[in-house]
Amino acid sequence: MNQSSILDRLSALDTTIVSDALDFLNLKGATYGLLPLWACPKIVGRASTIKVGPKIDTTPTTHLLTPVIDAVETEDRILVISGGIDGVSCWGDIVSNASKEKRIRGTIIDGVSRDIDGSREVGYPVYGRGVTMISARNRMIQIESGKPLEMRGVTVHQDDFVIADTCGTVFVPADRIIEVLELGEKIQYRQARMVQAVRAGHPVSEVMHDTQFEAIREDRLSQTDVVSVKGNPKKASAGDKELVALFTGLDTPGVSDALDKLGIPGQVFNIMPLCNYKKVTVGPAFTVRYVPASDPPGSVGDFIDDVAEGDIVVIDNNGRTDCTVWGDIMTQYAGLRGIAGTVVDGVCRDVSRVIADEYPLFTAGRWMRTGKDRVQVGGVNESIGIGKVRVEPRDIVVADANGVVIVPRDRAREVAEVAQKIEKTEACIRDMIARGASIAEAREELGYHKLQRKT
Repeated sequence: MNQSSILDRLSALDTTIVSDALDFLNLKGATYGLLPLWACPKIVGRASTIKVGPKIDTTPTTHLLTPVIDAVETEDRILVISGGIDGVSCWGDIVSNASKEKRIRGTIIDGVSRDIDGSREVGYPVYGRGVTMISARNRMIQIESGKPLEMRGVTVHQDDFVIADTCGTVFVPADRIIEVLELGEKIQYRQARMVQAVRAGHPVSEVMHDTQFEAIREDRLSQTDVVSVKGNPKKASAGDKELVALFTGLDTPGVSDALDKLGIPGQVFNIMPLCNYKKVTVGPAFTVRYVPASDPPGSVGDFIDDVAEGDIVVIDNNGRTDCTVWGDIMTQYAGLRGIAGTVVDGVCRDVSRVIADEYPLFTAGRWMRTGKDRVQVGGVNESIGIGKVRVEPRDIVVADANGVVIVPRDRAREVAEVAQKIEKTEACIRDMIARGASIAEAREELGYHKLQRKT
């Protein structure tokens, strides 16, 4: 098979599918933390490996990376750079422009980049650990190129295959690419069938049963009958609706201030929205606790059939970033059943689907590797901890573009009342400013500095 055909087939997949295929084949290739440094398109190509490191003398040298860029002669290259130093750039806009001219497809750095706006302006994809302003000049040099190197625990050889998208970066050994493609295409087809079943109302506990995944290994399709049930038979209770309604018109900053004033710890640390959501999501918590997988592994997602309409699924995966517990099938099913949103103390995947569906998802990050056979559900509707906050079943969750707060159910009315007062005061301050008052005058008159203080 020619290289162009292989790259076309790889381009038709995404990192989550390729990661799953590697898992089935017991191959390492999925990396964590190498993400797009601007809103980059997906890139697929062959690795040109470059190792960099600290400069230990003052002898003038050729700028790192430039010899490799100049030597590129084909249009299938992705530069793969290891050895980055925290805070020191090993990529910038000039080399992005040069790479663009050479028709290089993109750059993956186990390190940081600077001048990222310049890369964005010319449409050159850069993936890595982050951005900086500090130059590599007189700090870093190119050590070698075209040799095997380590990228976040994965060994990458010259000419290995690379795929990177919004979920991260995956490397595929060149001598296993056909196996990975064939299995990935089976997984993609199977998952498309699973999404169709979910959309048709089939219970997700059956759709995502382990036997469905194991069937991929055997290259067979189950003949599951799709039921016609739509919506969610589990409706929100009158009590839940009443408490949720109390938070109408509020957002997480206002609720956070109310929690501070009442001395209630509820601000969830290090869990942020997947998108800059314009709406506030409020609902009672359906709590889920994940634990490391047993032998044989247990279920990863059957709990969702028990989640009521309007609930927010709150998942304690112990902050794990090495495997995901939420993906596109769960997103699709949750949306169809009227589940309000999901909060994960851990990472998610299939973010393109989540964003397209506008499903409210709040996590500690994103990655493509599945949690199947790595974690399993350890308990539901029990006390859990997420982001340094204790969450009890049916506590009230408030989540928006600013983050997530948890309101103890037995204090919900009190918190909502205080938050409403704070919001009204702040609205009055904004009105005074609009009518010409200074911010100091408005804050003094309305007691702004005391709003969140404990009474």
